[in-house]
Amino acid sequence: MRFTRGPAFARNLRGIAVTAAILVVAAACATQDPTSPYPGRYTLSGRVRLTGFLVNGNGRFAGTQVVDDADGVLVELLYGTTVQARGTTVDGVYHFPGLSPGAYQVRASVVGTIADKSNVFTIVNGDLVAGDTLRLTSAGDLYPVPNPAADSVSISFNLAAVQMVEVNIENLAGTPIRQLWSGPIGPGLRTVRWDGRDSANNVVRESMYWVTFESGLDIRAQLLFR
Repeated sequence: MRFTRGPAFARNLRGIAVTAAILVVAAACATQDPTSPYPGRYTLSGRVRLTGFLVNGNGRFAGTQVVDDADGVLVELLYGTTVQARGTTVDGVYHFPGLSPGAYQVRASVVGTIADKSNVFTIVNGDLVAGDTLRLTSAGDLYPVPNPAADSVSISFNLAAVQMVEVNIENLAGTPIRQLWSGPIGPGLRTVRWDGRDSANNVVRESMYWVTFESGLDIRAQLLFR
């Protein structure tokens, strides 16, 4: 018996080929990373706010300073529990482009628990500006005097007992600039000094830094203005 392949058979073949092509494209899209920069992807942006406390040369509280336009604050983009991207702020704003639809969070941190994480943002079919500002606020018994400091600054803290302590100067991206103390230190009011230089003895140029204190679960950080 002999079969003939007419127009209907050709149409069926074309339909099967189109269906197969769609399945291949869908499978490829399903395995792409959420941050791959393909056409049709979207941007998540938002703001970061820093809060520090001013201290005069006599060690007296001189007010609160809120900074909404800081450059260089490190922000991480989370997709579930995975860090998908990292970026830094410009004029207090972060941007994560090239995102596919999905649920995301952002977070920023100074040290340990002195950090902030956003609510979950769901991107559907367009760019999203987050209304949930990330806030990093100075916390703990740690006193830069004076603050702002034109050159050198004394940093005081109280201890109840002998503790292993680490005191560092970090930039807004969390990069260590200078270690001021690392080791045991006795109880009472203690003071370390910073001369405004980095670990290579170069004079620092940025307008803001974090001074951080770590002793086990005892975490402190103060925003230092220059």
